[in-house]
Amino acid sequence: MTLSETLNTKKFIITCELAPPKGTDVSNIVSSAKHLQGLVDAVNLTDGQGGNMRMCPLAAATFLLNENVDVIWQLTCRDRNRIAIQADCLGAYAIGIKNVLPMRGDDPKSGDHPDAKPVFDLETTELIRTIKKLNDGYDMSGKELKGKTNFFVGCTAHPNAPDLVKQKETIKERFEIGAGFIQTQICYEVDQIKRFIDSLGGFASKTIIGVTPLKGIKMAHFMNEKVFGVTVPAKVMERIGNSNDEKKEGLLITKEIIDEIKKTGAGGVHVMAVGQENILPEIIRFLIESSPLKV
Repeated sequence: MTLSETLNTKKFIITCELAPPKGTDVSNIVSSAKHLQGLVDAVNLTDGQGGNMRMCPLAAATFLLNENVDVIWQLTCRDRNRIAIQADCLGAYAIGIKNVLPMRGDDPKSGDHPDAKPVFDLETTELIRTIKKLNDGYDMSGKELKGKTNFFVGCTAHPNAPDLVKQKETIKERFEIGAGFIQTQICYEVDQIKRFIDSLGGFASKTIIGVTPLKGIKMAHFMNEKVFGVTVPAKVMERIGNSNDEKKEGLLITKEIIDEIKKTGAGGVHVMAVGQENILPEIIRFLIESSPLKV
């Protein structure tokens, strides 16, 4: 069942995130794909996350597709002009990618090639509109395609956005021009997640909330200091700091957050195991299926 089909059921969606390799060795991503098969509804492939150079997600996607894993291709505005973006979209659909998540992309200055020149020929809403045109069978200049795409298009949101009303207006606009699901930034504040979901109205069931288990107090401080818009509450910091096993405590806290998200009417959760990708399947089994904690 595809992501779009699953979202139309009452199933609680589980997606997760993998980064293409920094090199040509695909053994880890292939192994992850095998272990995630049947465990999640779709897997996001990042596009130069953090502004860092990695294998292109289109190439990496082929290895997940070979394992019958539904791929959500993250497509940034950062690196391509409109010609390259449309070309990549046609190629992505031709190899079997069904889902695309347009996003702005992290500033190259934060990555491993800080002298790289960003492109940003299109901004995110324009990119969604462009993909809708490709789905309708036309390129941006109005020329008809010989074979159109049929992407399920997503958009991003942030539970901690300073103006939830304004954010909903942006989401509404993006749904009107072709978006069909939402994935969010990380949030550790349950009350804020509830306010966010309440603000969405009918979009709540199409929303997949981002969660990231904290490996320890050092990571919690990093989130507070370096990740825009993400706040780790003091009570969470205290629990992890006072724990004898900070990693396990971080997982338990994330599981508690997910249990609360399930009560809100949200469509699901998106698990980003930052720095713990090697045990991602085990993490998901614990968080979702309450399997014994072996990590």
